[in-house]
Amino acid sequence: MSVSVQQIALSLRTTIEAALTRFNLPDSEAAVRLLLMIAAHESGGFMYCRQKGGPALGMFQMEPATYEFCRDYLARTGRFMAVPMNYPASRLVTDLVLAAGMARVYLYTIPEPLPDADDLQGLAEYAKKYWNTEAGAATAEQYLKAFKQYVWGDDHESD
Repeated sequence: MSVSVQQIALSLRTTIEAALTRFNLPDSEAAVRLLLMIAAHESGGFMYCRQKGGPALGMFQMEPATYEFCRDYLARTGRFMAVPMNYPASRLVTDLVLAAGMARVYLYTIPEPLPDADDLQGLAEYAKKYWNTEAGAATAEQYLKAFKQYVWGDDHESD
């Protein structure tokens, strides 16, 4: 029995939603889609949990420095007290709930509001600007393509 990439995406969606609920993080369809988009692209279609030749970890490919930034933010602000802060960054590889939660914490620290959930191009541009940054090799188009291919499937009606 084989599992389709869309079934993996659905499972990850459930995990993201569970993380947002468990950790009392801001929940919206836009946040869920953005996290799915980031994971779809960064993990190479949900295939990699460690960056090839780099430090990024987990399905969202969060760098240890970003993980520490999130832990520091949580400790400094006292926000989202349900998010565990006592694990090393290496746990992002095996704990998808923690990885999704910390990815959402990071996105929460960005003052610019998330685009609308149906604005996939806007979400892709947001992912490029804030997750991948100007210095990163990815493009907004790659984030959008990964979401459409791995989350929705090639036959999904969009736009």
